[in-house]
Amino acid sequence: MKTAQNHSFWIFLLSTLCFSLLGQSHFYPPHWFRGLQESQLEIMVYNPKGFGDSPKVELPSGLQASWHQLEGAAGSAHYLFIDLDLATFQGSAFDIRINGKKYQYQIKEASSHQPQPLNPADAIYLITADRFANGDPDNDHPKDMNEKKYGRENEFGRHGGDLQGVIDHLDYIQDLGYTATWTSPVMTNDEFKESYHGYAITDHYEVDPRLGNAETFRAYVDESHKRGMKVILDVVYNHSGSQHFLNLDPPDSAFFHYDMRKTRSNFRAVNRMDPHVSKADLKKFGEGWFDDHMPDINQQQPEFANYLIQNSLWWVLEYGLDAFRIDTYAYPDQDFMAELARRIKLERPSFFIFGEIWVHFPEVQSYFAGGNPFNKYNSQLDAVTDFQFRYALKESIDNHQSWTGGIAKLYYRLAADHMYKNPSNLITFMDNHDEPRIFGELHEDTAKMKVALGILYTMRGIPCTYYGTEILMKETKNHGVIREDFPGGFAGDAINKFEAQNLQGREADFNQYLRQLLKWRAQSSAITQGSFLHFVPENDVYVYFRIVEDETVMVVVNSNSKESRAVDLNRFREVWPVVGEAKDVMSGEIAPMDSLEMPAMSIRIFSRKP
Repeated sequence: MKTAQNHSFWIFLLSTLCFSLLGQSHFYPPHWFRGLQESQLEIMVYNPKGFGDSPKVELPSGLQASWHQLEGAAGSAHYLFIDLDLATFQGSAFDIRINGKKYQYQIKEASSHQPQPLNPADAIYLITADRFANGDPDNDHPKDMNEKKYGRENEFGRHGGDLQGVIDHLDYIQDLGYTATWTSPVMTNDEFKESYHGYAITDHYEVDPRLGNAETFRAYVDESHKRGMKVILDVVYNHSGSQHFLNLDPPDSAFFHYDMRKTRSNFRAVNRMDPHVSKADLKKFGEGWFDDHMPDINQQQPEFANYLIQNSLWWVLEYGLDAFRIDTYAYPDQDFMAELARRIKLERPSFFIFGEIWVHFPEVQSYFAGGNPFNKYNSQLDAVTDFQFRYALKESIDNHQSWTGGIAKLYYRLAADHMYKNPSNLITFMDNHDEPRIFGELHEDTAKMKVALGILYTMRGIPCTYYGTEILMKETKNHGVIREDFPGGFAGDAINKFEAQNLQGREADFNQYLRQLLKWRAQSSAITQGSFLHFVPENDVYVYFRIVEDETVMVVVNSNSKESRAVDLNRFREVWPVVGEAKDVMSGEIAPMDSLEMPAMSIRIFSRKP
């Protein structure tokens, strides 16, 4: 295999300066685990000073082991790859000698926590860690980090939120009614710009020191599990940050798509499934760079593929995680992505994996979901993010009904559920860290906001809500401001909105509405386990049902923002007998079912039990 070209002398100098322990060998993974189904392990050893022209490597006796370097001189002399079979190894450590220097490599017990997979009974709380709460001001300005744009006045700079801030508010999150947290990536992002968001990883094995450290992350996971809450780790395989040592001092020119460094992706995920796609378009989509400081990873390079898969397993087994959210899922090599999921589920079958599929049509989104017979790669994903639901929900509430528009758009998108093996696992949401805040998009109309939330929490799927929705955060300008600071999460904040008594007016009203809806949802077997049935929307009114043997829930939506609607319940007789009464779950009142008048822009949820 050809080695990396010498990209420039200054990059090489920078690569040698980025390690504080010059000349010391670094092992990746830093340790491994015993008792795994897959006994093969490849350790990548990196020394920025290299190992000499003829390195001498002595491997432990009693193990099937070998080592190799990638051919050539430019960069690759700094790396060794040690291949081991641990099938018969029973100890807790073994020695490796490199040029006479002894290193002890640890084999540890994996976390005993068995992943608790996400399911429709869950509700996810999504957090941008830097903007949520600053629990440890001492880690705000670690030495020798590249990002200098600190301060909350900088839209795209570091604001100081951290993992301790999340830990400090787990009770708050659980009290709202959420059962799982998903934070932005926690791995080190030592970039020169926009390092706050976490999606340009520069060290796959370390927690970003501005967010905490390994102990803080472990505390976050353990404290979540003590509360019965699930932990989702955000992971990235498509690209790294430009300051990753594998980019600054690459083992091989094939580790990244360097030939595409000046070409951005075309962001057309449909290229993966298009039977008529040109090779040029497919290459541009999959190998073009996501951003100018995010080198595109070549997952077909065997050593890099091993590095990424083992790194993923390391986080799962070291900390006892429950799920991965995979960023930019469609962009990496799909054979690699399928193998990644296979390897994770080989060791932890209940581990839940969902991919971000940010596209605009259900036939594109569904292609990547697990179990799609038209996808030759068999992604083995448990779910994908349901952007189709997000777009349709906004249009349904913000536009009058037409044949395919307004509330009919949501109906059509749900009718496309036949494309999914398990649509109940789709991750549904109103907005997220990449999209404008839904309250701002809905023109700060709380009536529309309540309808949107009511649909989200009664619809099929696993609902996800972006932090701050509960206090009506509303920014839409750009990523820097959409990812707003939570008032009260930072020293000097004039008001602490984590405390319900500090909410006033519509904030207090909406916060209570969200809490009440989530708490009822958790107790409703029809919502958390039931089938879904809907009727064609008529005259801006959409009616759907969630059904189990011991409960039927009817949801009635009037999406007209100006006019009330009378609803003839006889139309739904096959599911909902038009006799007797039902409980209005939000008011708690028992309502007669002989007629129903829906105010403008409103939602009502009724529950009936035998």
